[in-house]
Amino acid sequence: MVDKLRFPIAGLRVATLTMFAVVSFACGASPAPEIPMGSNGESDSELATGRNIWIQNCSSCHGSSGQGGRGKKLNEGEILKLYPEIDGLINVITVGKGQSMPAFVSQLSPVEVEAVSRYIREILN
Repeated sequence: MVDKLRFPIAGLRVATLTMFAVVSFACGASPAPEIPMGSNGESDSELATGRNIWIQNCSSCHGSSGQGGRGKKLNEGEILKLYPEIDGLINVITVGKGQSMPAFVSQLSPVEVEAVSRYIREILN
């Protein structure tokens, strides 16, 4: 009787781990693009802040490198097509857009919105 109970539990464990691996891969579990080093050997601190904000608040919907998912694709020039001026992107991040893009006005300061906007436009693009 004990052996009959172990198999379903072990099978469930394997199925759960397999599903986690598939979902992680499908959701773009790769890290967000890094900030390149400047000519002075240091990275831009505002872009580094933007990357951290991207990872914490945006990548779960838009993908780690902006490839899209639940949220719109923002890489490969798409962000510049959607928002040719940075003010448009800042507005969408701040106040949201419809049911799909939440407002971040209460979660992010204006400085943080500017930082993540720069990261999206300069690094993901």
